[in-house]
Formats: sequence, structure tokens, C-alpha cells
Amino acid sequence: MKIRKLTVKNFRGIRELEWCLPAAAIFCLIGKGDATKSTILDAIRYTFYPRWDLSLNDADFYQCNPANSIIIEATIGELIEEFCSLHKYGQDLRGWDISNLTLVDEPDDHLENVLTVRLTIREDLEPHWQVICDRNTEGNEFRTADRNKLSVELIGAYSAIQLSWANGTALSKLTDAPKLSEALANASRKARNSLDADRENSLTVFDEMSKRAETTAKLLGVPVRGEYKAQLDLNSINIKVGGLALHDNEMPLRQMGLGSRRMLLCGLQKLCLEEGHITLLDEIEFGLEPHRISRLIKHIKADEIGQYFLTTHSPIVLRELTIKELYVTHNNDGLIQIIPAFNKNLEEHSIQGKIRSSAEAFLAKRVIICEGATEVGFLRGFDDYQLEKGKDPFSYHGVALLDARGASKIKGMGQ
Repeated sequence: MKIRKLTVKNFRGIRELEWCLPAAAIFCLIGKGDATKSTILDAIRYTFYPRWDLSLNDADFYQCNPANSIIIEATIGELIEEFCSLHKYGQDLRGWDISNLTLVDEPDDHLENVLTVRLTIREDLEPHWQVICDRNTEGNEFRTADRNKLSVELIGAYSAIQLSWANGTALSKLTDAPKLSEALANASRKARNSLDADRENSLTVFDEMSKRAETTAKLLGVPVRGEYKAQLDLNSINIKVGGLALHDNEMPLRQMGLGSRRMLLCGLQKLCLEEGHITLLDEIEFGLEPHRISRLIKHIKADEIGQYFLTTHSPIVLRELTIKELYVTHNNDGLIQIIPAFNKNLEEHSIQGKIRSSAEAFLAKRVIICEGATEVGFLRGFDDYQLEKGKDPFSYHGVALLDARGASKIKGMGQ
């Protein structure tokens, strides 16, 4: 399943956002700090949160004002057959015009069938997930099990749970749950029997106290059916699925380096998830050397079933992606715009080549477009001179230099 449209209101730094997505697999958000790039990824994650215990607080509301409800709507296409059933969400189907990137409330044979999922959070901080359409404004509950089927995973701040078989993780989706639960139950019983067999060495002191408790029970008239003894309570030692974690020999993989963990989690998202997945990678370059960034992006590009939303501040990442995969995020007092870097009017300026040669310019707040290499060199020297005189360097003001390679190209590239 793929996201076709995203609408966000009153979520953290976002007062309002409406983003209609083209039919693509990779969306890399770039832009200056505080442009809400990471918040957009969290909005997607919350909309398809795979568990019921979503933790929220007043700081999640725009300007920390819970009087303005958070509303996040994500329209999804390439639906699984189950979601289209009349017994599920078939009566809430809508149409998506992939050519004009417009949403039509009534499904149509010439349009893609889509569903719109709405997450609403009010002052009580209780999240409500619904599938909605104009024909049914009350909506139908979008259950936890169905949110889980979209396989939405945020690979950002690391959590040990992601490399375990806890509910909602990629590993749990790749495992036969009934057989795993049976095996863990047997492990709990074996632990109890093993301790009981070694009672003389391990439980002597505890058994002595048990005998005293048995004597007290008889004195008080408490019935004793056999004999009191210390024994493991299966309910207390029951090994949960979430306690089963991925190891390399005896080392838990949660102890690997940050970059290695993130790369592995990205690979697990793709592994055997035949219905597709939506993977969110915040600061994709974090913890990775340049050659591993390149390898990870090649892995992402080779994935034919997933949809990826990335954020980055790294020129290395930009050089590995194409201009059609880059989206500039602008924040104007909470009104968020996401603008594709690709524009047919820019084809004559060979922008793809400019990304490879001057990727830093696409990550800066301000850009000085120079006629050629001579002007770029002059301004670099001027920057050094300003620094020697105690003046602010270009970097302080977020300024980058871009070689237009010809005076006739400056105006077009600036527009």
C-alpha cells in the first residue's frame, strides 16, 4: 500500500499541510532546520501506529494549544483486497486521479481505489483512528490490526524493541506467531523443571522458610493439600515474545553501532513483506560512512514493493538520489509547503548535474549563483578575508555558492 495524499492540521510545528504525492517510491525531504521535516514523518507514523498505546502530550499540539484538535489524514492506494471488501471498508472507498493528483469522493473505474484514514487527537489526548469519506463523515474505526498491516516503521531514534519479536515489529510479521508462543511457553516450563531438579543446591534456604509458612498455615486453619515449597510461578516467568531478541552468537544486535542497526532495520522492512511497506528514515545519513550511505540508498532504490520517506542534511545523500526524488520543505508560520525539486522548466539547466557538483547549495538557506568557477573562487577568498577581519562567514548566514557555468543560466536557475 502507498500514500497518495497527506493532510495535517495543528500537529507540533505544522498549522496546516496538504501534500498530494505523485506515483513514486522515494520522497526525500530537504530544507532548513525547523521546516518540520521530521514532524511530517511522525505524522505518517502516528496515522498508522501499529499499537493502541500511542503516547501524547500537550506539546504535540500546534503552539502547545490542545484547544485546536490534531487532525491527520492519509489517503492510501494500492489497497489489499481485504480492505476493499464490503465487510471491511468497501463502502468508504474513494477515487484517486493519479494524473491530476486529485481526490474524488466517489470511486470510479477509471480511478485508483483509495481509502482515507483520519487520526484525531483532542484535549483528552485520546487518539481516534477512522476511515472516512464525505459520504460517511462519522467514519468507521480503523483497527489496530489493520494499521499493523500497512507495515509503517520509523527508523529514527533507536529503540531496542525494533530488533525483537515484540508486537508490530518487522521480525514479528515474518514469524509464525502460534508456533513461537508455544515454544516460549515450553521454555518457561523447562526453566521451572530445571530449578526444581536442582532443589538441594539452589532452594534449600527457601524451602526452610516454606516449611515455617506451612506450619503457620496449619495453626491458623488454612488447608494444606500437600506441602509448601519454593517454586517458580509460571505466570511470573512466562517468557514474552517481546523478550526474544535478535543475537549474533551471544551478542544482542541492539549493541551494534547505530548505523549498522539502522541499515539492518531498513532491510528487515523489505524482507518477505509481500504486501509492501512504508519506511520512514529520519536523517538517513546518521551513523553511516559515505560508502554505507551509498549502499543503503542503492538498497532502497532496488526495492519494488516499498514506499520510502527520507529526511537528510547530507550532500552525500543528495548525490545518490535523483532530482525527482527531492522535495523542498518550506515553513511559513506553520503553513507548510512541500515543493518538488524537479520542474520541467529547469531541464535545460541540467539541475541533476548541479546536485552532483554543488549539493551543498540545495541544503542552504540562501544561495549565491555565480557565473562560473572564477566568481566562485573570488567569493570563497572574500569569505576567508571577512573571517580574518572578525566578520561573519557565509556559513553563519546559511549561504552556499552555486556555479551556474554561464551567465545566461543565472536568472533561470534563480527562479
